Amino acid sequence: MPPADTVLENPVSFTSVTFIIFFAGLFAVYWLLRRSRWQNLFLLAASFFFYAWVSPWYAVLLAATTAADFYLALGMVRWQNRRKTFLVFSLIMNLGMLGFFKYFNFFSASAAAVLQGIGLAVEPAVVSLALPLGISFYTLKKLSYILDVHSGVMQPVRSLVDYELYVAFFPQVISGPIDRPRQLLPQIQAERRWLPGHFNAAWPLLVMGLFKKLVVADTIKIMVDKIFILTLPGKLLLLCGGLAFTLQVLADFSAYTDISRGLAYLLGFKTSENFRRPYLSLTPTDFWNRWHITLSSWLRDYIFFPLRRALLGRGFASGSAAALILPPILTMLASGLWHGAGWTYILWGLYYGVLIVAYQLLGMGGAWKPKSRLHWLLAWAVMFTWIVLGWILFRSPSVAWLVNDLIHAPLLTSPGEAVAVVVVMTSVIFYSLLMLLPGLLELLPERWRWLESLYLAAALVMVVIYINSTSPDFIYFQF
Repeated sequence: MPPADTVLENPVSFTSVTFIIFFAGLFAVYWLLRRSRWQNLFLLAASFFFYAWVSPWYAVLLAATTAADFYLALGMVRWQNRRKTFLVFSLIMNLGMLGFFKYFNFFSASAAAVLQGIGLAVEPAVVSLALPLGISFYTLKKLSYILDVHSGVMQPVRSLVDYELYVAFFPQVISGPIDRPRQLLPQIQAERRWLPGHFNAAWPLLVMGLFKKLVVADTIKIMVDKIFILTLPGKLLLLCGGLAFTLQVLADFSAYTDISRGLAYLLGFKTSENFRRPYLSLTPTDFWNRWHITLSSWLRDYIFFPLRRALLGRGFASGSAAALILPPILTMLASGLWHGAGWTYILWGLYYGVLIVAYQLLGMGGAWKPKSRLHWLLAWAVMFTWIVLGWILFRSPSVAWLVNDLIHAPLLTSPGEAVAVVVVMTSVIFYSLLMLLPGLLELLPERWRWLESLYLAAALVMVVIYINSTSPDFIYFQF
């Protein structure tokens, strides 16, 4: 995990005081501009200023490669006989850049370890490349645009400013959501006027996002980090750490999405929902339809379906082993590789690929539904167990660390560890209830809906209390 930064040291974090000042100034100027042309130009400049705050050189790289994709897409329309050439060039540029920055350090260290294992004295490369913030997210936005233009699903935009803004839009550029060009570009091109509805839609998202990040995720993170830094935690403590991380990662990532969507609403844009109660899932497919929805749909539309169509086109029957196994396995492997350069991420992706295949073979894929409430409860309990075990693999410092703990660690290593288990589980239950409460309030009759406003007011008070404290980066900043 990346080191924690204070709110004043990380201006790109939505919870930093510096960002709040930045957005307040941007908001005031933005709505003084009456035409979308000037709003877009100003918003683009602000987005690159935001991104360049961390690394000016990576901002230049983002601007240059985005401009290249813009002209490659125009070239596809102008020179129809070279469409595939333009597409290949874009794929090589974008995937090559993503792979180089994301996996250089990983393969350098892995290759050195292999050579050292056979007796060759080789050191990893001295150069350690810093990963450009948001490269995994904005690369997928660029790829969806170039692939949609190539397939004829959409026509290329004619304004470089509009396309650059689509890619670099500051509420999304670091950690999504990964909005498709057909959703966000028409909003960028349309005229925008301030409406009270913008604020009404934004403020609950902003309050809940800040609450989930500052109050829930950052509090649970302290416990999670202390467990996963131990050399050999007891198996029961490891399981508690997995449950705690299960809560932390949902609170943290959904908090970023909530704030991102709230900021977008304040600027007149409606962006995508990214989470839909994922821990109520009954199957692995159901989980990925609810978790990180914009990534899941991207993987489905640009990897899973093309792989399946390619296999069917080569004569494989829809029920054949190849058609059932290869698309989900390769798609989820791509998900693991997208998340990070490490064996834990790769195995985590394969883990979900195997789960999806297993559920399909058991007849529990797609639109499967349980026959009774008892079946629903059992299906949920089993799936939630798989989710927690997956997050333990995802969060572990290394595969070797996890294997060693599973083989050699006792259930509990000491009486003090038993106390830690109680403390962690009490905290997880308490903060989980705080997260569940808004959903429960929605079930109340209309006359009791004022309790939702009371909850948001209490959450806002907690945010004000916590916002002056230090806050670590959002988890998905590292991806």
